[in-house]
Amino acid sequence: MISRSSYLKQHLTEVSDFTLCPPLNVTAETFAAIAEYCYSNKAPLTPTNVAAIRTAAELLGMKGQQDGENLCHVSESYFCRIIGIGQEYATMVLRSCFLLLPDAETTASLFSKCIEALVWEHDDVYNLVDTTWLNDVVAMHTQDFLTVADSMNARLSNHDVLYQMVDLYLQENKYHGKLTEEQKTQICNTINCTKLSPRTLVACVQNPRMPLRFIMRAMLIEHLNTRDSIASAATGAHQVERTTLGEFLHRDTAHRQTVQLKQAIDSTYSRIQSLENELMSMKKILVDHQAKGEEQEQQQQQQLRNVLNSERCASFHSVTGENGKVVRGERGSVSSSGFMFDTTRKGNEVGRSSFSVGTCHNENGTPRMTKTFRQRLMSGLKNAFRVSNSASN
Repeated sequence: MISRSSYLKQHLTEVSDFTLCPPLNVTAETFAAIAEYCYSNKAPLTPTNVAAIRTAAELLGMKGQQDGENLCHVSESYFCRIIGIGQEYATMVLRSCFLLLPDAETTASLFSKCIEALVWEHDDVYNLVDTTWLNDVVAMHTQDFLTVADSMNARLSNHDVLYQMVDLYLQENKYHGKLTEEQKTQICNTINCTKLSPRTLVACVQNPRMPLRFIMRAMLIEHLNTRDSIASAATGAHQVERTTLGEFLHRDTAHRQTVQLKQAIDSTYSRIQSLENELMSMKKILVDHQAKGEEQEQQQQQQLRNVLNSERCASFHSVTGENGKVVRGERGSVSSSGFMFDTTRKGNEVGRSSFSVGTCHNENGTPRMTKTFRQRLMSGLKNAFRVSNSASN
């Protein structure tokens, strides 16, 4: 096997044990079939395993000449014969390629070759006898589908089938949120609008699932095709034996207009791209602004709650002195509710006496009997009358 495989020869030099591990997409059954070919020179190829053996032969580098043949050549020949028999065998081989992606496509383009064989007579995937494989196509991973589409872009001369597959893939993945706008653009860019038939080009322009940039490209290509058709019809109707100066000038003018139209197409593409970038930037700024506004609103609400809590605590706060007693004259003490009352008059000035409602201490801080407000008021009035009588005598 080492003499037939460049991969094994590279990794088994002076090594007795070797383990096949990823990224090689080779199963034990496939490796056993390859070993059987190496020792018996007969490959056990069937429609169900030819894709796996062909891919493994490419990965293992089994291209070395041995009696004029190698496994890559043998498996490729069998593959081409089996898919050319009919749609049934081509579909069978195609189904076996799904588990081998992306290696089956990147190494030998097996997937795109199967599709090419299926649509060889019809150029339409919907006219095939068996279309159940399309359900597996739309379930493919985005990167695998993009790999297959790129390969089909290079192999197919008519891209109607590629457009139908892309349209079906976008249609099935539209409501699942699997595709981003960038992925849609990459997938649609694999379609060459100049290789679409007029009927498919019109359907592409009217397809709402396609990105705006791709629709604009299809519209411009359709316009160019229509213009060329009209010009060709006019040239055929007024064909003369020799070219006149007027015809030469007309063709030169048409050529300049074509160049200007292509420049306008490129300019339109760039403007659309810049508008998309600006739209994405504005969307990002709007999202950031909304997030910042919500954060500021939460901070303001938190500050308001803190202020309310501090005011509530201050409303029930009293200053205490030593040993936990309320200090005389401070907030919360009974003596803080005193007032002045005029009792004596000296000359033209009236003297004032100090009263403290509910006070239970004298000026020296010693305890004294508590009087009611009415008793204090009557006592003050009596003293005032005594002073006035003594002054009149």
